[in-house]
Amino acid sequence: MKKLLAILLALSLTLSLAACGDKAPFPGPESPESPASPEESDVNPITDAVSAISRVWDTYAEEDRFMTFGGDYNEENQVENAPGLHNIATADDAAALDDAVGFPADMIDKISEAAVMRHMLNVNTFTCGAYAVNSADDLDTVCQGIRDSLMNRAYMCGWPEVLYVMKLPNNFVMNVFGARDLVDKFVDAAKEVYGDGLTVYCEEDMSEAGGDNTFAIPVPELG
Repeated sequence: MKKLLAILLALSLTLSLAACGDKAPFPGPESPESPASPEESDVNPITDAVSAISRVWDTYAEEDRFMTFGGDYNEENQVENAPGLHNIATADDAAALDDAVGFPADMIDKISEAAVMRHMLNVNTFTCGAYAVNSADDLDTVCQGIRDSLMNRAYMCGWPEVLYVMKLPNNFVMNVFGARDLVDKFVDAAKEVYGDGLTVYCEEDMSEAGGDNTFAIPVPELG
């Protein structure tokens, strides 16, 4: 059954980022429900990259949610319908984070943690990343690096429509790109959650994106 699910997810992701997608995730644990509110955001500052995304995602009504997966290829980080932690310890991890959400691999030393959440069927429809930046002095550098990384690559299997890069409280940065309706809804929800603590660094029309940085579709390893 596990092998069949992996095959089905792999086939669905062949319809998908400039990497046309990533390795299809194997099923992981469901994240616990922990609804957030603007008031809670004010009282409890962001302490980790996963919660930076989940505070926004948890405000969605059930009927407004779409199928997502989070984390990286490590089984302990893989989650369904929630954001998950993405390792950044090695050069391979940095390259995988670049493939997944466009975080520049050469800036990996500027962050201490990363989290990822993507659309289950097509990552170009919706992809979100959040990062704990080590120094406030690097916030703009990191934001610009993410913007340039995603705007200077080519996409296949559905071109993303819009990119947002945002600064959040406590030196966190978040980027989200994909279909305009899904991305705008997420950004509006983030503004409600974080209020004046959120600053939009840039909003980009991704029809202007393009480049030679197009990746082959990875084939998942089946157990």
